[in-house]
Amino acid sequence: MPLGLQLRLSLLFTAFLYLGPFLAGLGGHPWPVVPPFVALFTLWTMVMRPAHWPADPAGWREPQALARAAATVALQGGLVLLLLAVGRGTAGLLPGPVAIEISLPLTLALLSIPFSRLTLEPERLAFAHGYLDEVPEELAVELESQRADRLVAPFFRLPDETDEAELMARLVALAPAVTSAALLDALDRGLAEARDGSLAARRALILQATSVAAADTCPGRAEPVRALRVAGSDRGLLHLLTLRLQDLLEQRPQAEPDCPSITALRAAATHATALDRMGLRRGASRAA
Repeated sequence: MPLGLQLRLSLLFTAFLYLGPFLAGLGGHPWPVVPPFVALFTLWTMVMRPAHWPADPAGWREPQALARAAATVALQGGLVLLLLAVGRGTAGLLPGPVAIEISLPLTLALLSIPFSRLTLEPERLAFAHGYLDEVPEELAVELESQRADRLVAPFFRLPDETDEAELMARLVALAPAVTSAALLDALDRGLAEARDGSLAARRALILQATSVAAADTCPGRAEPVRALRVAGSDRGLLHLLTLRLQDLLEQRPQAEPDCPSITALRAAATHATALDRMGLRRGASRAA
């Protein structure tokens, strides 16, 4: 199941948790119902955000862990009181009392915990909210790759004549959401699976691979060399790559070890020219 769908379902079931104290307030139940809801809210954080709680009994003896636990309980208590007050305020606006048995709000809040956990793993929830320190490295890489694949998918639907300005604007817009490395890997994976030429996506990869951002964040990955491979024997892409490399090395001379050599660029250009000539000769022979 895609992470986006898992997150939506988890949010739906989490809404049941918040709905519990709201309905209790709407039904006019007294303030003594607060502690059970605080306990359920705290249990939800233990199940869905386990990294916020000590992993073993020894951890509970640390003052920092106790302070964090106390702050979490206090926060959940404040949230319950707020929802209960909103429910009571809403009830005051209605023409008559609302009969709601306390068992219904408590049951909704209780059921939200297992359903939220079954729908979404805590590590995936942490990744979705940007708490990467709570996510195992392997899972973070996997989820980052999946997100990058979704973000670059529009590049493969763009027409071949899409200009560099629009491609750069799209790449810049993605910068806050995905790293340069993940973006380049996703474009490369998409090109490997694409059946057509995907010229716009190839140009996007060349633009990103030769950007200052990639040079600063992906040292040692030889992204411009990958761009040369993607350019292949397309003279237009090779010309774009050459111009971009010139600009990159003017701004970041230290990126030269990651760039293809002049010999490699010349060899690629010579090969492209030879293929073009072969194509022209074949066309002429067919016309004759």
